[in-house]
Amino acid sequence: MPGRNFGADWVANPAEGNVVIIHTLIYRFADSVAPQDRERFFAELRAAAEGSGLVEDFGCGPHYQLPVDEHAKGTTADAIAQFACADLPTLRKFSELPEVHDLIARWRSKIDYQAAYANHDVLLTRTNATGGNPMHHTEHTVTVEAPVEAVWSVLVDIEGYARIFPPTREATILEESPQHQIARLVVDVNGVIQSWVTRRDIDSRQHVIAYRQLENAPMMGYMGGEWRALPLGEGRTQLVLTHDFKPRDPVDGKVAGEYTYEEADELIKAAVERNSVADLGAVKAEAERVAARERVA
Repeated sequence: MPGRNFGADWVANPAEGNVVIIHTLIYRFADSVAPQDRERFFAELRAAAEGSGLVEDFGCGPHYQLPVDEHAKGTTADAIAQFACADLPTLRKFSELPEVHDLIARWRSKIDYQAAYANHDVLLTRTNATGGNPMHHTEHTVTVEAPVEAVWSVLVDIEGYARIFPPTREATILEESPQHQIARLVVDVNGVIQSWVTRRDIDSRQHVIAYRQLENAPMMGYMGGEWRALPLGEGRTQLVLTHDFKPRDPVDGKVAGEYTYEEADELIKAAVERNSVADLGAVKAEAERVAARERVA
């Protein structure tokens, strides 16, 4: 298989234990902060939390952009993190650890970001009482023997997806600018033709495309993620594909009128795994063909 998968469930359920205090952090990173630095920051934050013996649970993930966010007053988040502790004294003890202060000071000297903080009880009592449903996160990656420019040319050509991705039957651009695309996709999902509208926010400088479904597929409650093309030098590129997803909430016990939540969850996870590997392989093959043609020319 051309890709590796790293999976996690981001939504903890504090109601299952004795956790009563949540420490929520809302982050806004400067445009100068590279995606890999952001990932390392959260990885070290997680390690500090889990290694302290004081934090019951830790979760982090992206802020899910809505169209209204572009015009909203105030600061729009890039990412969110939460620490769960048994009580307020325990949270205070964790926040006063020297190694926590050292970590924050070190990262503030390296990258530019703003953070807002809130300490609170579990607020969504109805969701927590029923256990909630987790948001899944997966990451797949492959090394492409082509320069980042060749890989990027394939990624931004969404209308070409119908040619290189076998499950994609049609890709029609509905709206486009240098910074974004909105397109309707018609895709074969587990043998069933489905259609949805996706928005792609394009960062040509960092070679990142952040996507999310504006109009969801029938079983999908949320689907988003990123394509990242990271130059390795000497005509090689690391291509990363992430997914953040969860099924639609059931109505009368069924998702899309047919599946239990657990069945829909397994079907979507299997489709994400299968399609991620296939999509990475397709982009790799196409980018390497593009690079080969350019070398000949």
